[in-house]
Amino acid sequence: MNKKVCLIGNPNVGKSSLFNILTHKHQHTGNWTGKTVENEIGYFDYKNISWQIIDLPGTYSLIGESEEEKIASKFITEKNYDVALVVADATNLERSLTLILEVLDITPHVIVALNLMDEAKKRNIKINVKKLSESLFVPVITTSMKENIGLEELCDALNAEKNTKQKKITHSKKVQNYINWLQPKLSKKESPGEALQKLNNVNFQNKLSSKDQKIMNFYRHYLTRIEIMESYQAYGKKILKEVVNRDGEIEKKEDKIWNFLLTNPKTSLPCFLILFFFLLFLTIYLSNIPSDWLFRFFQSGESILFQIFSFLPKSILEPLIYGGYRTLYWVVSVMLPPMMIFFPLFSLLEDYGLLPRIAFNLDKPFQACGSCGKQSLTMCMGLGCNAVGVTGARIMENKKMRILSILTNVFMPCNGRFPALIAMISMFFIQDKSLIGSILAAFFLLLMILFGILITFLATKLLNYFLFKQDNPIFIIELPSFRKPKVWQTIKNAWKEKAFHVLKRAMIISLPAGLIIYFLSNMQINGMSIFQNLVELLNPIGFFFGVDGVILLAFLLGIPANEIVIPILLLGYTSSNMLVEYESLESLKNILVSHGWTILTAINFMILSICHFPCATTILTIKKETKSWFYTFLAIILPTIIGLFLCFLLNIFR
Repeated sequence: MNKKVCLIGNPNVGKSSLFNILTHKHQHTGNWTGKTVENEIGYFDYKNISWQIIDLPGTYSLIGESEEEKIASKFITEKNYDVALVVADATNLERSLTLILEVLDITPHVIVALNLMDEAKKRNIKINVKKLSESLFVPVITTSMKENIGLEELCDALNAEKNTKQKKITHSKKVQNYINWLQPKLSKKESPGEALQKLNNVNFQNKLSSKDQKIMNFYRHYLTRIEIMESYQAYGKKILKEVVNRDGEIEKKEDKIWNFLLTNPKTSLPCFLILFFFLLFLTIYLSNIPSDWLFRFFQSGESILFQIFSFLPKSILEPLIYGGYRTLYWVVSVMLPPMMIFFPLFSLLEDYGLLPRIAFNLDKPFQACGSCGKQSLTMCMGLGCNAVGVTGARIMENKKMRILSILTNVFMPCNGRFPALIAMISMFFIQDKSLIGSILAAFFLLLMILFGILITFLATKLLNYFLFKQDNPIFIIELPSFRKPKVWQTIKNAWKEKAFHVLKRAMIISLPAGLIIYFLSNMQINGMSIFQNLVELLNPIGFFFGVDGVILLAFLLGIPANEIVIPILLLGYTSSNMLVEYESLESLKNILVSHGWTILTAINFMILSICHFPCATTILTIKKETKSWFYTFLAIILPTIIGLFLCFLLNIFR
């Protein structure tokens, strides 16, 4: 016998953890909103029943505009499942109950998993589970995913689930008037919750008569999302009074301290800057040695590959090894060590619950620019990989803010741009290789990230002014309780789902890019390679922006992967026909200085590193997410124009 269950719940309630336990998958779970933005499907068997389980995106409501709410709402309303399993937070039942009531207003096929009961007991929060079940007319099973408690009882309830009496929600008069008007016009009897879903269903409205469409449009403006939510919340408060007792609640001392430090306007920004500083310092300090080791290891493989494939013609073998393979191991050596350090550390911060507090503190400046604090979460994702940040923009409330987040994410220097920035800092600003030097380099890199944030605010403001005119929606984000992450599991997930995933994409792109660069360096026109001809063509343009043709061409040819910009610079300055290795940063600096580089050139290079078109992977992701060539082109041209303009200003006043 086969059945289907869908998992739905607020973010951070343990929904994805339950999914992982039942299906033995390892979907990454995180202590902040927006971790799941698509349906995840898995399977499990229990007592002769085979279940298909669908993990819906974490959402606070079925009525709204965000991608998560739309996906969850559409699935629940279509009723293509046997059971809706709502995972609720026992430590914050007030927050979860609104969603439970919304689901109950659509379907009676509901089971509630009351998760985090162990934490609720530690905090002395008392819940009358039997009374809650009676009030909702559905089974309520207490669970703790952390301790694997209640899973057998939950599976038994799933197997035994049958059509229960549908809970009748008492709505406010305004909401009920709309439901009473619409229900007679439906082709089949639908529940009040389904009637409310029709408010934003354009296809349904087009089927109504012109007179009814006018009335529907009236209700769309007359009934706000907040009023509908308040209707459920008011009903939920009556249930909460009977089932939840918080009189003896205990708040952890460390939670009080962290909440004060990270939400207080005077202390939050310094605390976050200190945390990011240490994250960057550890990434820089710990990645140097393994990066050098990997480079030498892969470099020694060149001679071995020549011996193994000696039967191939030289015209084929040299492009493959000096072009494709050499570019490939440049990317791996430069990217892998920092990612293996940065991504786990960053994941530990997010799992502990720090990132939502960044969004909370940055909401006011983003509101002033026409967006909201959630955009900072997509920026944080962009620090690892801009393509991930673009995909993460699905957590934004509406199309306007998703587009703003997508178009400005490139201003956050991704992991692929860190090595070039660090190299410039180490060569022209902080030349001390000691521990103190690493600390100063981390501080300088933090300043560059702050520069990227400042440009993000500016670009968001400009885009909002010229492209969008509608008001900002209300900003809603949960500040979850601080939870100690499972360190080793978090590290493994970060390596598997972030580091290796990003590295894989970069490797796929870098191999053909290396071949292209090789042929540009070896094919000649008028006695010069195509590469050198392009440099000569770009030199006059670069002069106006305080750089040269080699720098401009390095960024253009580095579009497949930002990691190969420095190797291309070397190729251009040494007039080599293949990517050139350098023994140390000092030797690289000597090459750059001998070709006219100054501190100002290094500054211009760093500005262009932050403000230039996205890499190929990010461009394709932008096209996929926006489904628009206009926005994709804008994402390419906007940062490039800003970067060149800033360099032009510096070049004028030098």
